[in-house]
Amino acid sequence: MATGLARLVGTADRLESAWESRPFVAVALGSFSDVFDARTAERLIHTTGLPLPSVRLFRDGEELPAARVGRGRERTAGRREPLVDGRAVEREVAAGATLVLEELQTYCPQVAAFCRELTAETGFATYCAAFLTPAGARGVAPHYDTAGVLVRQVHGSKRWRVSAPTERWPVREWSPARPGPEPEPLLDVVLHAGECLYIPRGFVHVGDATEEASVHLSVALRPVTWGAVLRPLVERALAAEELRECLPYGFHRLDPGGFEELLAARAAALAGRLAAELAGADAKEVSARLRPERTDSAPTGGGSLLRALTHSGPSRPAPHHRTPPHPARQHHVRSDPAPHRPRETR
Repeated sequence: MATGLARLVGTADRLESAWESRPFVAVALGSFSDVFDARTAERLIHTTGLPLPSVRLFRDGEELPAARVGRGRERTAGRREPLVDGRAVEREVAAGATLVLEELQTYCPQVAAFCRELTAETGFATYCAAFLTPAGARGVAPHYDTAGVLVRQVHGSKRWRVSAPTERWPVREWSPARPGPEPEPLLDVVLHAGECLYIPRGFVHVGDATEEASVHLSVALRPVTWGAVLRPLVERALAAEELRECLPYGFHRLDPGGFEELLAARAAALAGRLAAELAGADAKEVSARLRPERTDSAPTGGGSLLRALTHSGPSRPAPHHRTPPHPARQHHVRSDPAPHRPRETR
């Protein structure tokens, strides 16, 4: 069976050659129903008790209040968030709204397993969301993402327009610009089931469902930037004694030439300290710190919870000693004081 990455891009070298530089479409990738499909989405909204923050709604580029599809819990304790009302979701989608299912690795074990395989192949942590768009509708407005995105079409079709980035390799989330014409696309393509679109980080894109409804899985590969790698080394270099020194008294009266001289001396000191930090850095240790942490809560295997419940070891607290009841009264009266039991609330 094809690997996780092959089920998105065909061959890994194709993604490597286009990495963070150009979009492309992979075709003839086969079925994806064992990972995610429309039936999976329906099961999630109707039977799993999704927390309301795990869904979003969009119509014609505008986000709708999620409260429209919320319902109270059976037992409202404290500040527990409401749950998703599946019937309310269906009404909003029938009225033209795009449904976005967030945090799929938490609620869908098949997606979690697929993403673990993808992370093992690429080295990058992943984030997954599903988008369900009615026929002829637009969900999210044109935007860019701060991660490279693989859009795997699993049902219907969607037209995508991908444009050049307004900022190369952005690290800040998209901030909507003033209304205006959409930028000229570099790629204008209709994505069908069994196909996948790679959108590099920062490339502006927008998708509209065709005359048929669309369901796609969006798999984001979270970037690890050189800034993130070097920041701890720079911070340690900045902690050096000569860089903790305050500016000289009266620095504001220095002529520009004098201040530039002082600045150049400290910049040279910083460069020297940073070079020392780089020389002393353990590449293996740095690489280990960059390995993505597991963020999903997929099942670990049948019986693991039962084993945890029945585990008995040295760390398990010993039961409180009780004096055994008198034999003649053991079915009627306890010889030790009954423990306090809080009143049950309903």
